[in-house]
Amino acid sequence: MKRKKIPYETKLPVKLTLHERDLIRDETLGNPDFAKFAVVEGKGIRVDMSLGDIEDIQGYIASEANHTENKKLQKELDRLFAKLQVFQDTYDDQDE
Repeated sequence: MKRKKIPYETKLPVKLTLHERDLIRDETLGNPDFAKFAVVEGKGIRVDMSLGDIEDIQGYIASEANHTENKKLQKELDRLFAKLQVFQDTYDDQDE
């Protein structure tokens, strides 16, 4: 699948549930203020992030998923990683 070219550092609207935000904030070593400027949308939030921001958060999620002994937490983190991977698979902000 061909990825859509976007300008470097373009902010993409990432929709998260409050639970997903809490997983990132409370269960990973990522910046706990990453969603400080989130916009409330329905029952969730929207955080505008660049592909680089998303990749950084994915790294924290993957690290925790790989090191936790809690199988339920591991599944939730894996699911969240996959949700964010859609952005990496859909967009490209790098020059060829």
